[in-house]
Amino acid sequence: MPHRRPSTSLRIIALASLLALGGCGKDLSPDDYIRKAAGHIDQKAFNAASIELNNALQQAPQNLEARWLMAQVALELGDGDKAERDARRAIELGIARTEVLPVLARALLLQQDPARLLTETSILPQDASPEVQATLLALRGKALLLQGETEKADEQFARAQEIDIGNVDASIGAAFVLATRGRLDDAKASLRAAVERHPDSADAWALLGDLELEQGNYEAAEAAYDKAVANRAYLTLDRAKRAHAKLLQNKVEEAFADLAPLSKVARTSYVAYVRGLAHFQQQKLVEAANEFEVSLNDDPNFIPNRYFLATTRLLLNQPEQALVHADFIRSRAPQSRSANILVGAAQAGRSDFALAKAPLEAALKANPDDTLALQMVAWTALQEGDAPRALLHAERLARLAPDSRESLNLLMLAQLMAGQQLPELGADSEDAYRTSFLLALQSFRDQRYDEARTRIAALRASHSDQLGPLGLSAAIDLATGQWESARGILEQVLQRDPANASARINLARLALNDRDFARIDTLIRPLADQRPNDEVVALLLVAAAHGQDKQAEANRILERLLQQNPRAITARSLLARRHLNAGTPDKALAVLGELSPKQIETTPIFLELQGTAYLAKGDAEAARTAFMHLSRIAPDAAYARVLLAEALLQQRDFRGAQRELAEALRLNPRHLPARIAELRFLTQSTQLEKAAGAASKLAADFGELPEVLAATGWHALVTSDFAKAEDLLGKALEHSPRSELAQQFARSLWGQKKHDDAFQFMKRWLTDHPDDTGMLLHLAGAHLELDQTTEAISAYRKVLERHPDHVPSLNNVAWLSRKSAPDDALRSARR
Repeated sequence: MPHRRPSTSLRIIALASLLALGGCGKDLSPDDYIRKAAGHIDQKAFNAASIELNNALQQAPQNLEARWLMAQVALELGDGDKAERDARRAIELGIARTEVLPVLARALLLQQDPARLLTETSILPQDASPEVQATLLALRGKALLLQGETEKADEQFARAQEIDIGNVDASIGAAFVLATRGRLDDAKASLRAAVERHPDSADAWALLGDLELEQGNYEAAEAAYDKAVANRAYLTLDRAKRAHAKLLQNKVEEAFADLAPLSKVARTSYVAYVRGLAHFQQQKLVEAANEFEVSLNDDPNFIPNRYFLATTRLLLNQPEQALVHADFIRSRAPQSRSANILVGAAQAGRSDFALAKAPLEAALKANPDDTLALQMVAWTALQEGDAPRALLHAERLARLAPDSRESLNLLMLAQLMAGQQLPELGADSEDAYRTSFLLALQSFRDQRYDEARTRIAALRASHSDQLGPLGLSAAIDLATGQWESARGILEQVLQRDPANASARINLARLALNDRDFARIDTLIRPLADQRPNDEVVALLLVAAAHGQDKQAEANRILERLLQQNPRAITARSLLARRHLNAGTPDKALAVLGELSPKQIETTPIFLELQGTAYLAKGDAEAARTAFMHLSRIAPDAAYARVLLAEALLQQRDFRGAQRELAEALRLNPRHLPARIAELRFLTQSTQLEKAAGAASKLAADFGELPEVLAATGWHALVTSDFAKAEDLLGKALEHSPRSELAQQFARSLWGQKKHDDAFQFMKRWLTDHPDDTGMLLHLAGAHLELDQTTEAISAYRKVLERHPDHVPSLNNVAWLSRKSAPDDALRSARR
């Protein structure tokens, strides 16, 4: 298409526009720009002033007045780097250093660089006015505060106030020191006097807001932060603090409005924390947890964030994750009531009621009238079956909170558990229903199932709208093994309340018992879509996929869950264990590698899996390191000693392995893994007579458990009793179709010269498990033993299809192909 020239009229219009624009710029001199900037500064329009000063400096880079004004404007805009550069340039251009020094010091303070500030102000200029000297001393005090030198800072503030009693920086610093000493009211009085003299001091208003917030004066805090925000020309955490004050007054939407522009602030910890609080207040727990995690990553030592993150994890039914944060808080504040209650709640959430007892009792000891601690101590005592202790605390709770229905419920349950009569409760239907339901529950807990059924029947007749009696009826059927009746009742619950998660989950568990994996999927899939972070729901779906031999899908479900909920401990450990069972320890280590070293080192199951993966890779030293750490953080755990013994055994440290096994058996003489490890140790250390006795005793004590069958089968295999090994390993394989057992079973056949049977078994296994690298290598080795070179090469090539860089397979293909396919052999050798 030919290019058309623009019309004459358009060219004239364009030219006129350019001339007009050009004329605007050329009509203004640097002095004009400076005058315009000064007007903007008077109006506190610092961004507009910055533009005018930039224009002036483009025309006249050496203009002293423009450069000096630019340093002050940059400071007002919160740009400490630029303020420093322009201040130093102003000194070079002729402004007296004494005049510039306060701006330079503030710029360094804004950059959080106290060391350079102290260096620049180490000698106060003799020609400085008293006001400037006081300001420099006060700024030195603030720098010392940043370095944690509170006493030295206080000295600087005192000197500054001796020179200029009304110096605002000195007043702010002195107030901060008073606050650190617990004199909050004195600090506030000092700040109120300061803002009366200097109503435009954003720093004074901000600190006053902090102190009001600390004392619970949320409305006053908000008002102070309003002044701080209004008197500052750039975004700071004052907005987040104001949002916090608003949240504490239930002004959630206003808080979100304050938080919205703060994505530009580099330091995200406090902002994410307050945003998490806002979501928490709206009961958006998943969103709250995500924000608290952002804050945690930025500042792991921020205790308030840890507290709310632990609380949120508890409410999301993630007690393991809650416990990590609760333990951290208690390690920093062992006497903290909140920390002890959090640890107790997390332990109770894990059903570790014995471990919950100590921290909860510690909280109660610190304050015997703490109603929350009383409630939790009483509740955990009930869970442990300690009715007298539960009743003691429930009675005290009822005296302290006589109008609380929760206290009354707990007292009635404690009285029932202790065999006492219920109090007379009045005739309202709610109390009557609750009492009757608790009586039915008591009958259930005491396994008086007929009595419980009678009470439930009466409840269902009088309160047909309540689902609680139906659920309890199903629980009785489940407890008495009446699966079909339980199923029917749960189906009724689901029909009346299709969204009832408890009914869906319990029906799915019944379906799992029946191996009806399609039914599990039907029941759980809607929950999975609604609750992508729910670990229990995901694990049921994994069980269904695993039961249908959809192993890749099962892994994908776990991977998706971990993307949504990276701190799902059970799911992560299950995914790692599945990779271990599939003979791919590198993948297991990759799953664990997504965690920080601290997360692994503080979570026993992760240490166990990490060490086991290293063992599977043959890295006994790395395994020993992991298991030694596990033994240190779980000194009373027999299984940790067993794992450490396994690693030592691989290193041929028989004495060390024997020592660890002895300790494991001392801790728990009937610990099955310890007994199995003892058998392995005796076998590998060639104490064959003792090993045979240990194998016999193991079978006698534990019967035909899959683990026992596997261990005694292995012992028979290692001691060349191949027929017995075939029998035991075959039974173990039926219970637990794992790669390791399959390879051992093939060896038991091979040891009896049943070569055809062994080949048939290995090929069947590989048909069902085509990615089992260990079995492919086993098959290749079997072919090699019979000089079946072509078949061996084929097996090695299948390994390389899945793992192209598997060096032993490359080496074997190169060697075996050197005559039949020398070019291929050379390529393999080069790789």
